[in-house]
Amino acid sequence: MEDDEVRSRFDGRAHVELLPGGAGAAERRRIDEIAGALGYRLSAVENLGFAGVRLRYERDDDPRARRRAGLTVERLRSGGPLLPAVEPPVPPPPASPPPAPVRLPPRQRTRPPSEPPPPPPLPAAAPTRHRVPPRPPFPPPPPPPPPHAPASS
Repeated sequence: MEDDEVRSRFDGRAHVELLPGGAGAAERRRIDEIAGALGYRLSAVENLGFAGVRLRYERDDDPRARRRAGLTVERLRSGGPLLPAVEPPVPPPPASPPPAPVRLPPRQRTRPPSEPPPPPPLPAAAPTRHRVPPRPPFPPPPPPPPPHAPASS
């Protein structure tokens, strides 16, 4: 297959299948280079016996692959070659927006380590109930005798 024929198959579809005639290793490597430059990756190779092989490619939606494909299309539109003479470094992905600022809760005053922490607050007093006092361990003493009245004679 000629380079222009291979290039025309990679037109932005999600999946591309190629049936290269007696594709040798060099031709398959060239097809892989073209596919990679246009943002595709090999997903399956199906052996068809005497008919050869079927190559299945899928579109690589990684930002770097999309950027590489865009640069290739720009190069072709400007009359440049399909593949550069020297493989350029992988372009960086588009810059992502800066992260949103994180608001932290206000810091509380901390005591120096030499100062002991303050004692915990006392628990709130429980409501009092009217209770019967417990029984004494022994019976109370008998009451004093009543005062005597003077005897009349």
